[in-house]
Amino acid sequence: MLNRLVAVLFFSALMLIPGVAQSTEDSQSLFESGKAALESGRTDDAAAIFSRLIEANPQAAAFYYRGLAYSAAGRDTLALQDFDRAVSMEPDQAIYHMGKGISQIRTANYQDAIKSFSRVLELDPENVQVFSLRAKALFHQGQSVHAMEDLTQGIRRNPNNAALYKLRGDILSSAGEYDSAVQDYDVAIRLKPNDPAAHNNRGIALANLGKVKEAVEDLNRAMDIASSTPAQVRVPGISGNPW
Repeated sequence: MLNRLVAVLFFSALMLIPGVAQSTEDSQSLFESGKAALESGRTDDAAAIFSRLIEANPQAAAFYYRGLAYSAAGRDTLALQDFDRAVSMEPDQAIYHMGKGISQIRTANYQDAIKSFSRVLELDPENVQVFSLRAKALFHQGQSVHAMEDLTQGIRRNPNNAALYKLRGDILSSAGEYDSAVQDYDVAIRLKPNDPAAHNNRGIALANLGKVKEAVEDLNRAMDIASSTPAQVRVPGISGNPW
């Protein structure tokens, strides 16, 4: 199975990138085989198939999908190289910049990631998810205020996105603003009741407010949902880094 971010990129690409341009029937069939391998989690097979396509006829779509395969396999440096190649070939394709930005985050190139996500918004202003991604890069660059602004913008555009409230709560909690953090976690949990990280992080914020009983209830709820311990569930942000 694909991890969440790779899955988002994959299924977005299905709508935006139907296949390789000027392809033969055989190459289009091979392209579809590569996508099927990627979707089923056979990342090595997918990378090999897209490599064959690239060798025969290098096109941006093939580099992009091979980048997804590398990303799903945790080979982020190779993924970044492929996304960068796709961007250089088709610079107006927002999804390519998004893949590049995610790989830049994973390789700790946060300043470059900010530029990539800003370009996504220029090309696709309605892309709400990119606000949370750029916020992550901004936070890692020490720009917490701008990260908060991005998350707030995302919330205005999509007020039912639990992840945005949860991430904003993480930043507030890491800054010691526990009351405000709890308010955001409350909304996140109302929208997505079975998110163990939101329960866990709200519990930590409540504990810092001295509300021990409520904190324990949240931490226990997180354990029940995740069948784990708070240490395993906790997003490592409450001590300073919400991602």
